[in-house]
Amino acid sequence: MKAHSLTTRVLRGTVFVTLVTALAGAATAALLARSLWQAHEHSTLLELAEGLAQAVDREAAEEGTTPESAAAEALRESVTSGHRAEVWRGRVLVTASAPGPPVGPPDGSKHAAQDAWLIETRPLRGGLMLVVASPRERGEEVLRVFGLSLLLSAPVCVVLAVLIGRLVGRRATRPLLDFRDRIRAARPFDPLPPAAPSEVLEVVELETSFRRLWDRLQETVSRELEFAANASHELRTPLTRIRLHAERARAALGAAPGAAPSQELRGLAEEIDRLVRLVDSLLVLSRDTAAGIPAGEVVNVSDLVTAASRRVFAGAPPPEIDEPDEALVRGDEALLGIAVENLLDNARKFSLPGRPPRVAVSEDGASVRVTVTSPGARIPPDVVERLFERFYRGPEARASHAGHGLGLPLARHVARLHGGDVRTVSQSAEDARFELALPAWRSMTQ
Repeated sequence: MKAHSLTTRVLRGTVFVTLVTALAGAATAALLARSLWQAHEHSTLLELAEGLAQAVDREAAEEGTTPESAAAEALRESVTSGHRAEVWRGRVLVTASAPGPPVGPPDGSKHAAQDAWLIETRPLRGGLMLVVASPRERGEEVLRVFGLSLLLSAPVCVVLAVLIGRLVGRRATRPLLDFRDRIRAARPFDPLPPAAPSEVLEVVELETSFRRLWDRLQETVSRELEFAANASHELRTPLTRIRLHAERARAALGAAPGAAPSQELRGLAEEIDRLVRLVDSLLVLSRDTAAGIPAGEVVNVSDLVTAASRRVFAGAPPPEIDEPDEALVRGDEALLGIAVENLLDNARKFSLPGRPPRVAVSEDGASVRVTVTSPGARIPPDVVERLFERFYRGPEARASHAGHGLGLPLARHVARLHGGDVRTVSQSAEDARFELALPAWRSMTQ
């Protein structure tokens, strides 16, 4: 479909509206003019009929003649051109104001109408009937003159409509054209130029909405670029270590063909596992939280916490766990296990030695909550939200713990995939405490 500019559309619309309005106005004016002419002619005919009846009466009284003679004399003296008057006795024409085809005989109604005449009747003395008429062609002539005038004035109306349409179209589209030019001149990731003052409400609302969208896109693209750069950096480290361990293993095998370099090969396996976990985390983070989990199974969060604590704290003092026998949610058990493991692993890393983390599972009817507390750990207020940025690691974490900075972001992403969230619920002076909240599930019987 061919696109047209808004100015062209406004111009066409103006011309169309002008023509339709002109035609509608002309038709309405013609009907009104015809009705007014007929009303005026009827009034004139009534006055003429009344005057002729009085003239017939006077003529008969003054001359002492018969009603027929008085009527003929009155019609000859009183009827003006443009009208016709006839006197009838029954269906017999007695006299007429001018020669020509008769209008009557009257049909007995006071207001009679024929195709060619407007007619009024009036009874006279002696059983006579007066008929006065006006030709309809006089009204049709008025309409023809009116239509010819409209036809001759139509080109002038179209020219005026085109001129006015162009002016209105340009004035109406000038803010949009200015907005278009500023968008064309904008460079990626640069702020939009300031908006020009506009009195058009729709243009102001359009620009406001577009600016909000532009800001969101800038934020999203910047975050994704940062994410890609950090991911590339983090992936480069384990790959380098894998290569180093492989070289050492090869050197060991070359130096002692009969010996198995178990330590080097074990390190190689660990680095490969770290790389696999990192790739798996990136794949989970690439999911769109708006899509959610299409289908899921019923998961007991209490069992999930128990199993995750065994894996995370294998060979270490277990955490203190306070949980009910059953706290059910619906979702992907493997993904939920990743979220819980990341929270527990975070607590294991940052809790003070000799003080095991505390885990509490609770249910308030609408949601299931897993609260993980790290005794002795503190969260500065300025890094509370940054903890959930991908690949962000605080100074303490970089100095004393290995990792990629994906634990908490991944846990929050998994929670949001399930319609929940992960957030910090502790103050800066309290032990660090994170809470995983998920929508609770209830069976039909419950």
